[in-house]
Amino acid sequence: MQHDYTIGELRPDQELAAFALVRSVAPTFGERDWEALFDEVRNWRCLNICDHAGRVRGLGVFRIVMHPEAGMMMDVPIFIALSAANQNEIAESLFAGLQGCATGCQFIRVWNAVPKSLKELEDPSFFRRWDHGLIYRLASDPMSPALQ
Repeated sequence: MQHDYTIGELRPDQELAAFALVRSVAPTFGERDWEALFDEVRNWRCLNICDHAGRVRGLGVFRIVMHPEAGMMMDVPIFIALSAANQNEIAESLFAGLQGCATGCQFIRVWNAVPKSLKELEDPSFFRRWDHGLIYRLASDPMSPALQ
């Protein structure tokens, strides 16, 4: 069964619904932390996927950064796909949308678990680690020293 979903940047009128989605999987992620994500100096972006009724069904919070070993990388600490009947389609569509935003990146890293707070999300020592999350290679040449 094909569903009608729209994907795009999170709009201000969708922020509360997206926050509720985050809290459903990370109850300790606070409202102040969520609001701070939208500070322009932090460079976080949010891609969401909505159903035909406008309900937020998926969310990807990301930023493009230079990883010390992997090079340019899209770091995705929050990736949520929620549906009782169609979770796979939502996840696939959301990941495809993220790929479209990853121009110039060699990798996309989707974290294993949603961070508990903004502090954890922005912890530089955790960011530098290469042992957590799904690492998806976008560029095959030249090969990053991180995976050689």
